Amino acid sequence: MFAIDMLPADHGDCLWIDYGPASAPRRILIDGGTPATFRALRPRIAALPPSQRRFELLVVSHIDADHIGGVIELLEDTSLGVTFGDIWFNGFRHLPTPEGTRGAAQGERLSELLRARRLPWNLAFQGDAVMVPAEGALPRITLDGAMTLTLLSPHRAGLERLRSAWEKECRDAGIAPGATRAREVNPPAREARRRPRPGARPDLEKLLDVPFAQDGAEANGSSIALLAEHDGRRCLLTGDAYPGVLMESFERLFAERGHAPLRLDAMKVSHHGSRGNTTWPLLYRIECGRYLFSTDGSVFDHPDDECISRVIAHGGPGATLCFNYRCDRTAAWADPALARALEYTALYPSSEAEGLRVEL
Repeated sequence: MFAIDMLPADHGDCLWIDYGPASAPRRILIDGGTPATFRALRPRIAALPPSQRRFELLVVSHIDADHIGGVIELLEDTSLGVTFGDIWFNGFRHLPTPEGTRGAAQGERLSELLRARRLPWNLAFQGDAVMVPAEGALPRITLDGAMTLTLLSPHRAGLERLRSAWEKECRDAGIAPGATRAREVNPPAREARRRPRPGARPDLEKLLDVPFAQDGAEANGSSIALLAEHDGRRCLLTGDAYPGVLMESFERLFAERGHAPLRLDAMKVSHHGSRGNTTWPLLYRIECGRYLFSTDGSVFDHPDDECISRVIAHGGPGATLCFNYRCDRTAAWADPALARALEYTALYPSSEAEGLRVEL
């Protein structure tokens, strides 16, 4: 078994992964969504017998509040008795000083929780940064239960850029980077909000003509992105990673494995389907049938139609779009006539309270 649940995480990510025998699955948690996401995450954990409340790995992809907020809530709730084999998270101490962001306050808070509770922190990297080295093989970690994770992002440059943004935000919040006590600070918005689509049918040709503009958010450039492989199945877990960083790592992966494109059973689309994080050159480097979008369309109005159009046009024939919410930003793609004409399938949860489960 290899299954991914996109929990209802508002405009964020909270991915619950089950793998191994269905009778005794192992688990991975990728991000925790917003603080409110914990309302969906907690009962799911509480429903497990106490002896099974363990994640082989918790990954906090980066410090944005829509990924880290629910993790802070989880770690503060010690009554659940959750244990972790390892926790991957790049705190301030892992950020290199440049040679020659948003959410930093939450990053400080999580760092303090990890220290105070003496939780395992980047053990697979000997306590150092979760980072792709400039040379050599891509880091490859095998978890108990034969789940293999290959690190694709971040590169050093992404962590260097984050350090400057982290220091500035901590100064603005009156916090000393790397030394704060855990506390709640709400970061300012970092992206202008757009008006939601009023239900108009998307025009694929016009959308494909929109020029690509690269995402420039420092926190997104520091995202942990992974290729997860188990029992012959593969899923690309992108966080909010930059497409250029992923493509650089793809080329190294192809050199190591001797074949391209990368065959996938699913891809979690970067940055909730933002138009600044998915390009047609990236899509040409993969063969994938299912594309996962995690967002309710609030705050930043993701997913962008431009991103979905690129996936349909360049992501392979018969793509399946997997949405964990039916909302203003996703509902137009449910049009059966549009789906037939463009040869794709759209999947939605039966209830917004459930999220969407994708079995690979």
